[in-house]
Amino acid sequence: MSEVIDYLVNTLEIAGVFLQAFLVISLLRGSLRKYRILFLYAVATLVTTLLEVVVSQTSGRENHLFRTLYWSDEIALDLLLFLMVISLTFMAMEGNPLRAKAGRVLITIVAVVVILPFVVFQRPVSTNWNPWFASTSQLLSFGAAIMNLGLWTALLGSRRRDPQLLMVSAGLGVAVTGAAIAYGVRRFIPQTGARWIPNLLINATHVASMFLWCWAFRPVKRRQTRPAPVTSL
Repeated sequence: MSEVIDYLVNTLEIAGVFLQAFLVISLLRGSLRKYRILFLYAVATLVTTLLEVVVSQTSGRENHLFRTLYWSDEIALDLLLFLMVISLTFMAMEGNPLRAKAGRVLITIVAVVVILPFVVFQRPVSTNWNPWFASTSQLLSFGAAIMNLGLWTALLGSRRRDPQLLMVSAGLGVAVTGAAIAYGVRRFIPQTGARWIPNLLINATHVASMFLWCWAFRPVKRRQTRPAPVTSL
């Protein structure tokens, strides 16, 4: 059973790396200016994934260095996802007279979310920061999942619905919702229990979100219209 789980996790991780690379290349082809945070997230995910592979191969996954690197990466990536929700919400409200007021509210939310983990969650005295990292990542994921509902409200209420923006938002929803559920499940599973369930869920939803984003930026062939035949009188 464990061999099958390891195979699935490794397969998902490899698929995720290929999709990350494809997404970076696709964004560089023309949509980089519009989706800067998504590009930054894709690059950061690709770099941190490769870095974690190198550290795990040299030091092992139970090493303190790997655990610190893993959770630091998780918080940074979760924060980027949260900022992506804010950015796409602001983009979806283009032309709305309440956009400026909503922008100030969104900036306030970002400030609160950044400060809140240091106030609510007690930092450990020892070198074991894993519980604090896990709680902070869970807070960011749940916050982003809730904010994504506001994003979809803005998209559905918009007169001009951008299909590409809708697909990007769908991928974002899968990413933040999957992470939020996985962190919630992890809370109820003991250290010696089936820890592979949330890990597999995070990897699966990550690959699914990457696939949706790659699909949103896939090259589309334009149909060439044939000239109408000339008829002689």
